[in-house]
Amino acid sequence: MDAYEDIDFNNPNSFSMQNRTLEIKENQCHQGNISSSGWCPEIWDKILCWPSTAPGELAILSCPSYIVGFDTHANASRQCMMNGQWLWNSSVNNTWSNYSQCYRNSLVTILVPEEEEINISILIKKYIPIVKIISKIGYTVSFFTLVIAFFILTVINLSRIGRRKLRCPRNILHMHLFASFMFRAFMALMKDIVFVSGIALASDVIIKNGKIYWLVDKKESNWLCKMFTSFWQYFILANYFWILMEGLYLHNLVFLALFTDINSSIAVYICLGWGLPALFVLCWIVARVTLENKYCWTIHENSNLFLFIRIPTMLSILINFVLFVNIVRVLLLKLRSTVSEETQRYKRWAKSTLVLVPLFGVHYTLFLGMSYSIGKNETVEIIWLFCDQLFASFQGFFVAVLYCFLNGEVRTEVTRIIKNQRLFHFHTKWISRHSTRSDSTCSCNASKVDKHSERSRWWKAPWLYFLNDRTARRSTHSMILVQGEVV
Repeated sequence: MDAYEDIDFNNPNSFSMQNRTLEIKENQCHQGNISSSGWCPEIWDKILCWPSTAPGELAILSCPSYIVGFDTHANASRQCMMNGQWLWNSSVNNTWSNYSQCYRNSLVTILVPEEEEINISILIKKYIPIVKIISKIGYTVSFFTLVIAFFILTVINLSRIGRRKLRCPRNILHMHLFASFMFRAFMALMKDIVFVSGIALASDVIIKNGKIYWLVDKKESNWLCKMFTSFWQYFILANYFWILMEGLYLHNLVFLALFTDINSSIAVYICLGWGLPALFVLCWIVARVTLENKYCWTIHENSNLFLFIRIPTMLSILINFVLFVNIVRVLLLKLRSTVSEETQRYKRWAKSTLVLVPLFGVHYTLFLGMSYSIGKNETVEIIWLFCDQLFASFQGFFVAVLYCFLNGEVRTEVTRIIKNQRLFHFHTKWISRHSTRSDSTCSCNASKVDKHSERSRWWKAPWLYFLNDRTARRSTHSMILVQGEVV
């Protein structure tokens, strides 16, 4: 999983110093002096501790310095009524303190971004910028590599001269997997560009003296930002599920022998790959709107809400790991049999599986355990940061290379298409050059045109597209290595 994708890291220790200071002030307030009889009692209003005040008096305190954005030169006030009770505000159904002079420009803070105020060790802070650079480079390389690979497979699938073997459900699933990696990389890069410190759009906050302040009217109404965050979470989860779909498809090929090239056979995989993540993210959106509909949904004050995303992710990782172990177990049993053509086939299949399946999330199982070291072991946490971002950002690149650029059949097919395109252009020029004759020999020209027409039909014969193709009759249903390459 991507490291530090949520600002609070789902860890109470990552709350700003402001919140910790408020807790300290509240505890101090509850240990205050006993109020005089008939006076307004000492009270904590979530920001300041107001002392016991005589009836009819206006209590005045300086605006606190621990609330970022407050003007400490201004004052807050609270009215004690003649009956010895604090002023009641019916609109909020509670007593009321006047902080209108404490903040300017309608700003309210949600986060103190200064490094010394976040409970992350100095060692971790030192390596976070490097991790971010690795992530940015990895997602950029993966995105452009995947675009090229996706284009190549699309051309092969749409080409009329392409072999049926490469226009099969297996490659259609590969294209969906490529798309999930592309969307994930694109959203990660866009989030880095349009978000401020990874928490909000530039239009939602103001940076003043190196600190981030939310605009009050944007605190709960910034739906554009929330929509972006929702799509970001969806494509991350969809990527994990498409990794699972590839692993599940390979598992079914091994154990259920579903070697049929029927497009309907992958409809279930497509629906699950894109549909299930949408269902889980929709549940998360409903929970956020209902229980914690504020800020940009990049911060989880209630970490339990993020379980709608985290639990499906963990399950997809664990299920894929189980599938991997089961496939390897069966293949090893096959390798123990007598040497034969079938055994050689499974040997090649084993090599292919051992190369492909680790990319389907086996390494995530290790990182999943390492992620629980956050805040406990700095060395393990740093290793987890580097490994997680390295594999998460470059994984799309590795998949594109294995499924497309190192695929012998894909390379052969691309070469064949290029050769046939050149042959077609040569044929067109040849016909054009030899079909023009003098107007004085009209009858002869007509005869020659007929001959050229016959020759044109001969050149366009279907068998021409299979010239120099020594592998045209290969099986169309294998998932094993072909000519030593990964299929």
